[in-house]
Amino acid sequence: MNRLVTIIAIVTLCCLTGFRNPPGAARYIELGDKAQSEGRTADALELYSKGIILAPDNPDYYMTRAFLFMKLKRSDDALRDLGSYIERSPNSVQGYMSRGMLLDDLGRKQEANADFLQACRLGDPGGCSFAGEGNK
Repeated sequence: MNRLVTIIAIVTLCCLTGFRNPPGAARYIELGDKAQSEGRTADALELYSKGIILAPDNPDYYMTRAFLFMKLKRSDDALRDLGSYIERSPNSVQGYMSRGMLLDDLGRKQEANADFLQACRLGDPGGCSFAGEGNK
């Protein structure tokens, strides 16, 4: 029965949005962005999560959902997604800087400093500046 309800929901969504096939991961993220811009954060979170389920190796989807978690003050969830982003994109400064700033906001200065230092090692002058502040 649950499977039938899911299939009906997908077919209905496809018809309403003009799709012939169920939406892919990128489309879920796009719909999530639209929902978020309209203030429908619960819908956005669900859509982002569906996108991640369909494309779990895409680091950008984790970053997108992490920013929504930060907006919702769900720091643990945001940190988890930022960690997933970094695992999938270990040479990206954005992940280390974003996680470092969140950790700093949470008062977790040593962990934040480690992320800022990693961003600095990757060539980000901002990371070097923040890491220097953490050592004061």
